[in-house]
Amino acid sequence: MINDQKGLEDAADILARIKQMGKIIKERKEKITKPLNDALKSARELFAPLETRCADAEGMVKQKILAYHQEVNRKAAEEEAKIAKKVEEGKLKFETGAKKIEAIERVENKVGGKKGTVQVRKIKKCEVVDAEKLPRKYLVPDMQLIKEDAIKNGIEIPGVRVYEEETLAGGSIPF
Repeated sequence: MINDQKGLEDAADILARIKQMGKIIKERKEKITKPLNDALKSARELFAPLETRCADAEGMVKQKILAYHQEVNRKAAEEEAKIAKKVEEGKLKFETGAKKIEAIERVENKVGGKKGTVQVRKIKKCEVVDAEKLPRKYLVPDMQLIKEDAIKNGIEIPGVRVYEEETLAGGSIPF
């Protein structure tokens, strides 16, 4: 407990020893972990170009599969619409139209090869098209920008309070 100047000085000495011990611990830890981190960095650098090429190739093949799927099914929908129109106009019997529609080539959503399968799925996504209309609960303050403008640049920002807080910095005196 710190009750007087002597207690404060003793606490400063204790803090200095704790910080010194922390430095020793950190140095010992880094002596062990630095070579491991260097090896990890080297392994990542070695494999990164291969992983990138592999990911690019995968993306390209997926893109081509999806494009083929979409094109075949687009053509099938057009052909189906033409046949349906002929049936509605009475130029084609319903049964004949149904058979022709059934014969149209389509690509299934799930296709399997000898070694793998692919499945085309529709997933829902969203994007912000007008940020001005977003409700407040979807807005996240950029604290880094707020700190820079309010504290570093002295700009007053509505809804932001700049204040000072005392903190303690401890140091050690060299032996």
